[in-house]
Amino acid sequence: MRLQKTKTVPVRRRAAARRSKMSAGVDSMFRVFADHTRLRILRLLQDGPLCVGDLVDILRAPQPTVSRHLAYLRRSGFVEARQHGLWMFYELVPAQSALHSKLLECLAVCARLLPKVKADVGLARSVRRSGGCCPEGRRLMEQFQHGRGR
Repeated sequence: MRLQKTKTVPVRRRAAARRSKMSAGVDSMFRVFADHTRLRILRLLQDGPLCVGDLVDILRAPQPTVSRHLAYLRRSGFVEARQHGLWMFYELVPAQSALHSKLLECLAVCARLLPKVKADVGLARSVRRSGGCCPEGRRLMEQFQHGRGR
């Protein structure tokens, strides 16, 4: 039996890879909204950056749990981290696409449906007024924000 040579046709792998990457990004963005803790974190960060210690205190969740959710939010493109000395601050990333923008708009509606969010926001206000767990880092972060034009 003799094998017949066939002509190979180039596959558009780049376009397929790009579509796959985009759909993975869309999937991860929607997964962010499928978790109460991540929604609570996003809502808290809408009012400004917070450090991990403050988020742990506000959410009353274990530090590894909060850190895991923050890592997911970073990978999905919603949150970025800034380190100032010993402190790591997290803040919302400005919308990078129309979908990202619409999801941030939806956050207000989603957050209203979660009973813990109102208490979280009130607690976050008092934490911010008191300076939180890392006041020196907070001053540095505020300087950074003013330099960014926020």
